[in-house]
Amino acid sequence: MRSATGQASVEYLIVCGALIAALLTPIKDDQNVMEICVQALRDWYTAFAYTKSLPDLPL
Repeated sequence: MRSATGQASVEYLIVCGALIAALLTPIKDDQNVMEICVQALRDWYTAFAYTKSLPDLPL
């Protein structure tokens, strides 16, 4: 049983490495998933900030 110690750490590192590789692999127009997500968040926040800056409608 002594040889099984640390196996969970190795599996965790392998899974994390695979996830990082998947997130950083270019998929569209030389952009990876992280860049696409960051751009989507920027676009959403720009629209949100614009909407919040509009004056209230009169009743």
